[in-house]
Parts: sequence; structure tokens; C-alpha cells
Amino acid sequence: MLTLHLYDLTIIDDEWGENHNDFYVKLEADIGIRGHKSPIEVFSIYVTSPYRLSSMLKDQEIETGRGLFIMNDFNIKAVEDRFKKLLLHCSRPSWEECLLAVNRYAIAVCET
Repeated sequence: MLTLHLYDLTIIDDEWGENHNDFYVKLEADIGIRGHKSPIEVFSIYVTSPYRLSSMLKDQEIETGRGLFIMNDFNIKAVEDRFKKLLLHCSRPSWEECLLAVNRYAIAVCET
């Protein structure tokens, strides 16, 4: 079984409203096999507040959930901890199977 590791979590873009509970943050997660420098796959995660999600739904009828984390107050450490816990459930016999499992929670960006 391959064990996945979160090598880096980076804020790529963010939008903040007038209130602390109005945010939408795009992060990129570099994921690889624990103990190996390659291969690395980059995944996108979007973190939003319930307030921002509600305002997004005013403009459109539906928002999809893959890659979307919802939290009241943005805390990158909490996002990192939750994502690491999710990665524990993505261990598989092959790299390709691991990536498919991670793809349930995040959106693959590119292969490197």
C-alpha cells in the first residue's frame, strides 16, 4: 500500500468580503508518496464560508461540492489537518489508484 503525503499547501487566490465570515480561498496541494520526492500531483481545493456560499447561490442555482471545503472561519492549519486525515483514506496499491481516491476530495490540476 502506498501512503500519501501532503508536501505543500499554498494559497493561490483569495476573495474576502467586508465581514470575516465572507471568504473564498483557492489552495493548491502538492501530494506525493511518503518518503519519495516524485511523483507529485497538484490538486486544487476551494475553501468558502457558508455566508459566501449563500451569496454564490443567489447568482446561480447550484454549486458542486468536489474540492469544496466549507468552514465558518478560515484557518489554513485546520484545512491542512482535515486534508491530511482524508489522505489517510486514500492509500492504495498503485499511484494511479491513489490519485483516483484523492480526486474524490480535490480537483487534479496537472501531473508533474
